[in-house]
Amino acid sequence: MSKTAGAQGLEYFIMRLRKLTTGSPLLRGSRLAGQVIFLILVGTFGHSACGNSATEARSVTPWERQYKIKPSEKARLTAADVLGPDGIVYPNWTKCGVQGGIPKTKAVASIEDFGAKADDNADDSEALAKACEAAGRMGGGAVLLGEGTYYLDRPVTVRHDNVVIRGRGPDKTRLIFRYSIGSAGRRPADRKAEGLPDSGVVFYNPPAGSRVGRNTRLEMHCKPTGLMKMTMMVDDVVIGRWSRSKHSGNTFAFATYGRNAIGKLPDGRHVLKGIAEYRDGAKRTGEIPIVLDSDFDDTRLVADSRAAITFAGKGTVGRKLKLARDGKRGDMKLKLKSAKSLRVGDRIVIDGPATDRWKKLTKNACEWGTYRLYEVIISDIKDNTISIDQPLRIEFPVIDGSFIQKVVPIQRCGIESLYLEQTENLWISGVVFYHGWNCWARDVTVKKCGRFPVYGSMAKWCEIRDCVFDDAWFKGGGGTAYTGWDRCWDCLMENVETFKMRHAPLFQWAASGCVIRKSIFHESDGQWHAGWTNENLIEQCVIESVRGHGGYGYGMWASPPEDKAHGPNGPRNVVYNCDVSSPKAGLWMGGMNENWLILYSRFVVDNGPGVFAKTASFDHIVKDNVFILKDGKSPMIFLATSDCLGTEIIGNRLYGGNGSLVAGAAEPAVVKNNKAFPLGDASRPILALEVPSIYEWQHK
Repeated sequence: MSKTAGAQGLEYFIMRLRKLTTGSPLLRGSRLAGQVIFLILVGTFGHSACGNSATEARSVTPWERQYKIKPSEKARLTAADVLGPDGIVYPNWTKCGVQGGIPKTKAVASIEDFGAKADDNADDSEALAKACEAAGRMGGGAVLLGEGTYYLDRPVTVRHDNVVIRGRGPDKTRLIFRYSIGSAGRRPADRKAEGLPDSGVVFYNPPAGSRVGRNTRLEMHCKPTGLMKMTMMVDDVVIGRWSRSKHSGNTFAFATYGRNAIGKLPDGRHVLKGIAEYRDGAKRTGEIPIVLDSDFDDTRLVADSRAAITFAGKGTVGRKLKLARDGKRGDMKLKLKSAKSLRVGDRIVIDGPATDRWKKLTKNACEWGTYRLYEVIISDIKDNTISIDQPLRIEFPVIDGSFIQKVVPIQRCGIESLYLEQTENLWISGVVFYHGWNCWARDVTVKKCGRFPVYGSMAKWCEIRDCVFDDAWFKGGGGTAYTGWDRCWDCLMENVETFKMRHAPLFQWAASGCVIRKSIFHESDGQWHAGWTNENLIEQCVIESVRGHGGYGYGMWASPPEDKAHGPNGPRNVVYNCDVSSPKAGLWMGGMNENWLILYSRFVVDNGPGVFAKTASFDHIVKDNVFILKDGKSPMIFLATSDCLGTEIIGNRLYGGNGSLVAGAAEPAVVKNNKAFPLGDASRPILALEVPSIYEWQHK
């Protein structure tokens, strides 16, 4: 028997002995019970079974504990930790959202200056793109949209820093995104909402007859309903394929690059073909003439089709530089094998690849995705050691090939004071900050997004505030109708209201240090959806989870390690002073979650426990919450597996359920000052105490 397995068996044995001895009339409440346990343990497991309790606890957790730190353990505190006013050690959120606050950006252009006119039913996408380009070339500024309705028949991409798109308010300025396959130019007044062709495939890029070099992007779009496969060919040579998966959403686009054709075919004239295959057996095709040119360095920029409006940075550039020493939690210096190509002020991404070793450690069954990432600024360089402006929140070990790479983001761009609506059922978002730093959306209403309303992807210090997001076109499968932060770091969402989304609020794919606060989420569930999210905060939010819009029915849900589409979530995520209602368990934690803090919140649950944890979900603090369980049969806290160790359950109030505070295979570390009441006493119990905003407290 391995040490871990033996320790797990010992833990279970102790738990059963404790129940047996405390259940005995002779031994209950006496010192004799403890002596009996001691004697049985020595006889069964030997003297080593009764050694140091901390050592025993470490032996049954998948890795050495790091995050549950007591105020007295000052030597363990790092720059990534903040001791709160309640004696709990929290993540550090003092650098969150747009640094210095959202600026007041001076207007430098109007969309009308570039040919747009409100309410004329014409396509204004070219005018908006040209206005943003002009503003960027002037060093930045706001592009103004007047009162009335403007139409976007093509996606618009902003690539310059300091560019802001600003309307007169969501009730006055309307942007209608009506992109449909094959659409372009002026629309007739009687244009129908459904503009997708029943036959044919459209090439979004390149233009017909143009040259194609190695780095030319080849992108086909086609009708999404029932789409199963897309194939791209040059003449009769296949250069790329796409097949539907359960997480393909309402995909309509597929892209590859000219490098996949050059070398397989001679330079010169050819035919680029696209074939779309559908569930009913139908095939739709499209083709355009192209000229392959292996010497052509294509520098043309294609509008990004991930969103109606994309603020796009260049992304990662240069070599991957490997760490020479483990990056530890709290570190603000990183030793590299070489730092020759770096400069002070460079923005970098730190990447800890999801190796087989790490996946085995975390029991991660997901074969794809990003898990351990963080973006920071280099503040100093000495030899091959770089100093960074923020502490690491998790470890980046050398054994997994951890590395850094330079990032060139788009910076200080925003969208403000307008209404955006999508008219076509396509898997495309409203606004995306892609490789964006210090970008924002403010006072924006989005109606019927195709994928996400406003979203960050590979984003840092971004902010979404004072916005309303109402509904989404597609809610089947995965990857759609989310509101939150995805591969984002230290981003802030505040005063947002959503309706009929699938998962909102949400963190996924390595998101860390992000805060969602003072917001209301109707008809959706809260999610740590995938990819080792860590040290994120949901504070002062209302979540009204329901069935019917693609949510899972839990109040809040954290993906489990055995989930092949999502993988587990990481340490020290925080729920603070929230109000959550749900058909199923209030908070469901799938495993590998270390030291989550569930504090000062109210959970109203129709069926199931207040908190459910399994599979090495350990060291949590569940404190001063109110749980209202309506089913009459569930415990307040359910620790489903014996490795859910170290949980502290303090000062909570339970109304209803089966009256049990804790149940399951694991014994909590601390259970004190909790109270249970009949369900009938819970007309609307207030929280145990008024608590300050932990986010605002840190910033003061």
